[in-house]
Amino acid sequence: MNWKRLFAARILERGYDYYCDDAVENMEIAADSIRADVIGTEEYEVEITLRNGEAVDMYCSCPYAEDGNRCKHMAAVLYQWSEEGQEAEDSEGAEEDDSPKTISVEELVREADIDVVRSYLVSLLKEDEKLLLRFRGMVKKGTTKEDIKRYIRQIDRITDRYLGRDGFISYYEADGFLSELDEILDADVRRMVDDGDYMSAFALMNHMFTVLGDVAMDDSDGGTGTLAGEIEQYWREILSKADMDVKQQMFRWFTEHLDGSVIDYLEEYIEQVIMEEFQEKEFREPKLQFIKDMIEKSSLQSDSYHTGKWATRYLGMIEKQKNSGILIEEFCRKHWRNSSVRRYYIEFCTKKKEYAHALEALDESMALDKEYRGLVAEYSNQKKEIFLLQGNQEAYRKQLWKLVLEDDPGKLHIYRELKKQYPPGEWKEKREEVFANLPGYVRPDELYKEEKLYDRLLELVTGSPGLNMLQQYENVLKKDYPGELLQKYKEEVNKMAMRTGDRSKYRQLVALLCRMKKITGGSKVAEEIAAEWRGKYRNRRAMMDELGRL
Repeated sequence: MNWKRLFAARILERGYDYYCDDAVENMEIAADSIRADVIGTEEYEVEITLRNGEAVDMYCSCPYAEDGNRCKHMAAVLYQWSEEGQEAEDSEGAEEDDSPKTISVEELVREADIDVVRSYLVSLLKEDEKLLLRFRGMVKKGTTKEDIKRYIRQIDRITDRYLGRDGFISYYEADGFLSELDEILDADVRRMVDDGDYMSAFALMNHMFTVLGDVAMDDSDGGTGTLAGEIEQYWREILSKADMDVKQQMFRWFTEHLDGSVIDYLEEYIEQVIMEEFQEKEFREPKLQFIKDMIEKSSLQSDSYHTGKWATRYLGMIEKQKNSGILIEEFCRKHWRNSSVRRYYIEFCTKKKEYAHALEALDESMALDKEYRGLVAEYSNQKKEIFLLQGNQEAYRKQLWKLVLEDDPGKLHIYRELKKQYPPGEWKEKREEVFANLPGYVRPDELYKEEKLYDRLLELVTGSPGLNMLQQYENVLKKDYPGELLQKYKEEVNKMAMRTGDRSKYRQLVALLCRMKKITGGSKVAEEIAAEWRGKYRNRRAMMDELGRL
């Protein structure tokens, strides 16, 4: 069965990704059907009906398939089915099919009269501008300005068609919209680049890129980022092949379109190209001036994030110059309120072994950023590492205690680092000092596990809501405390069972009962729970079916 023809190319590609990621589970194959679960953003059920080895009906519980669309989850299941050899077995066992055979295009064209072919091609190209432009590009190398206008109108028409009256592309329509743009990229832009028609390809991609940022769309699956990434790769390919005149034009477009005309999350693609490409000496001063302008603009807008981002890029460029230390010092002091600038300065001083300057900057930073716990933890860790580099053992140990109890409490790797500072006999006393002084918001479960204090760990596990901690430490505790773990499981699964749900929820409950069976005494407890549910929830047909699998 050539089932791939049933899917759009983009859907097929994403289904293949799911298949490669082993997202297809619990596959059940019968003579006339396939059933499986596919793990995506959620777990989806897929059912495919077969007749004579052909897929005649497909169902998936995902939102995209609700309107009758063929989705990536269906494609993933069919890839898995083909891999397991079922398709070959079915075709061997099936009766000979007398349905119409696939037409051989090559053979048909070869047999046709040349005048018939030309006449049909003329009528076809008159009706389809997309095919006309594609054919023209194959026959006559190069793309005119008028051709580019036509391509742009095509992109706009595609966009308008999917936007509809409400001006929004829904989750269900997003794949189709992105697939049509992807086709232009793969067929037309690819041909232009291969023909060396770089500026035509660049103009077409830039319009597509801008449309991607402007359109209102539910892109929960991340297709916009994928397509933007493909465009970025084409940009880079052109820059690797083009002459200086083309590069100059591209540089102007990139720098001019970081003015808010492209939506924020897509600006990152342009920024990366500007910073990582254009390494020729002709671009050094224009690039530095552009970065200065971006720093000034974000500073005026009190945008600390973008100021810090562009400032560190500027510092990275001037650091490559000879005798850059004075320039870096002056620039950093000018923008000292920005945490990204200070962090760059601290790293710069540390690399140069100017530890006193680095420690002074760290103390200032801890005072300036005292309200940001993550930054304080970072600075405190850096101080600890500098003390170690200096060989200042006393300051190093003191900083470790500050980290464990104040600046970055509960982190296992820092706890272990502190533990190494004491002999085993002395450490037992020190660890109790740690446990007694940990902040109340810190959960010490990993530290209890590290010290094999399983009685304390059990108390945390049984007192925590839900199953997360129980399942996290189940293997550590089940040998010594099977009864306590089973009791916790029993309480939680009974709470879950009180609320009705779909089949996937009942399958999850049965999976938890199976997991309980692996604990000593768990088979009896699991069977008792199942028996109680069979009586209490007997009207839940899906639940009864799943319990039958137990």
